[in-house]
Amino acid sequence: MTFRFILWLSLCGLVSGCLTAHPAQSQALPNLTRHTLSHGGRTRTYHFHRPSRLATTPAPIVFVLHGGGGAGAEELERRLGFARLGEQKGFITVYPAGVDGQWNDGRGKTFRRARGNTDVDDVGFFRALIDHLVKTGQADPQRIYATGFSNGGMMTYRLGIELGDRLAAIAAGIANLPTRWRDTTPPHPLPVLIMNGTDDPMMPWNGGEVRVLGRGYGTVLSTRETADFWRRAAGLPEEPAVERLPDRIPDDNCRVEVRRWAGRDAAHEVVLYALLGGGHQIPGGQTPKAPRLVGNQCMEIQATEVIWEFFARHRRR
Repeated sequence: MTFRFILWLSLCGLVSGCLTAHPAQSQALPNLTRHTLSHGGRTRTYHFHRPSRLATTPAPIVFVLHGGGGAGAEELERRLGFARLGEQKGFITVYPAGVDGQWNDGRGKTFRRARGNTDVDDVGFFRALIDHLVKTGQADPQRIYATGFSNGGMMTYRLGIELGDRLAAIAAGIANLPTRWRDTTPPHPLPVLIMNGTDDPMMPWNGGEVRVLGRGYGTVLSTRETADFWRRAAGLPEEPAVERLPDRIPDDNCRVEVRRWAGRDAAHEVVLYALLGGGHQIPGGQTPKAPRLVGNQCMEIQATEVIWEFFARHRRR
């Protein structure tokens, strides 16, 4: 394999889901409709799914942000199944697309070879998209959520910092907070869920440089520092309640420890799913296995279900 192909495989196929689905996963998908929105001199795109059983009244909305490389909405749906779960639970799924498959998450560096994307106003794009979905009667303004993985997870943190007044909760996986935000205080603290692997070869559990096959792509805080960033913003206790989940699948070489920081009124909480032995893989997702490149995939939990259960507990106040 050439370096270029391996890099594409590791960033796009395994994290974002750009590879073709395996035959066993080629099942009927919910209808995802493509839409455009003009913002910042660019035509931005997103895919939208409203469950068939929902009434025409405003509903909860979950934004799902792809990782670096920009997987298509249909492929993300095959891998993650948010729209399928939305059919059961009654929420709208939106798969937005980053410019050239990347999000301006604040690191100042991306996986693009030729140029950066610090001029891309992704925060403004999400603000405009939320305004549009509320104005058209699709979104319940008290139940708007954002989640993402890797580059999408770091962008989710940025949305929590800069659009915390519009969101009810956020969830980020295989992602730590870019160091740019270390000394920032979110003006609107949010409930936050974090889902990271202790043995992630790309997103360092203990913080430092994000590295892919020896190349650096900006720096991040440690997972504990990332949790503390949100914990302090919400005024939560320093030490979490800790629960070790049963080892349901011994062959995945992963255990899950849940660390929860919560206040008395339960309005805010920070929950960390520590994937002990987990790598740069979405827990329970339908992604190709390549442990030599990205580490073990933890199958003890299903990320999509865990994230929605977390979101369902919270409304914007």
